[in-house]
Amino acid sequence: MRSVLTLLLVLLALAVGAGVFLLLSGYAESMSHAGIPLMQQLAVLVLMGGMGAIILLLGAPIIARYLLGVRHVTQPRDSQELWLLLALRQQAQQVGIRTPRLGIIDRPVLNAFTVGVHRNNAQIVLGRGLLQNLNQDALEAVLAHEIAHILNDDMRTLVLVQGAVNVLTVLPARLASWLVDRQLFRRSQPAFAYYLVLTLTQLCYGWLASMVVSSVSRQREFHADREGARLVGRDKMITALTCLHADAAPSAIPGMLVAFGITGRFGEGLEQLLITHPGLAERLRALRQFKP
Repeated sequence: MRSVLTLLLVLLALAVGAGVFLLLSGYAESMSHAGIPLMQQLAVLVLMGGMGAIILLLGAPIIARYLLGVRHVTQPRDSQELWLLLALRQQAQQVGIRTPRLGIIDRPVLNAFTVGVHRNNAQIVLGRGLLQNLNQDALEAVLAHEIAHILNDDMRTLVLVQGAVNVLTVLPARLASWLVDRQLFRRSQPAFAYYLVLTLTQLCYGWLASMVVSSVSRQREFHADREGARLVGRDKMITALTCLHADAAPSAIPGMLVAFGITGRFGEGLEQLLITHPGLAERLRALRQFKP
């Protein structure tokens, strides 16, 4: 709940700042003459920026359960699941957080991710592909990587960044549309040109926003690798990433959850700016240079 309140406070602060800017720029007055009061304009900004982030923050466990068939492990089915529960509890105790719940995707998914509103209400999900292809040292490193995400509140950080960036994307797009409509076409109320420019600018700004969020996500992955290595040892983390790197096309998870996985899709050229995870070769190189 505190994460949601934090996000709402951030959105409120952005809305206040946006309101002042809209008033000073003359945009708010122009829209008011068109029958759109300032409060309605700000409500649109906050809703467009924040609702998706709040839904992802609260709904990620439900999304994971129904889209991927995540099975919550309370009673281990075999010795491997028992070992995972014990290893998870040991690592959580080491860093001083409540033991996360363990979930397993009973499909050949070669990935892992963490969902949850805060560090004491988190769930670490492992794909069956990891359990079948990684040894205990590598699995221990995967758990440590996800524990590091929980300890660093990375899910909340990414959601906050996404919500803030969404608001900051919508605002300049609307201002640019208003300026074109008013200055070039001399219209006092929004018309076709306004909505055309609005659509095009939101697409462009949305692309730029995705670059910002992806950049933050990549840095959080490097940080989780380092903290995981600090927790269980650099060699184990390198072993885990080497095993993942051996699969040129790791099993994917739904796009809305991909930023939370231990590995993501690959990209080349400009596409690299939009991927949420650094290349595994880069991660291995950074780990080899890291001294715990």
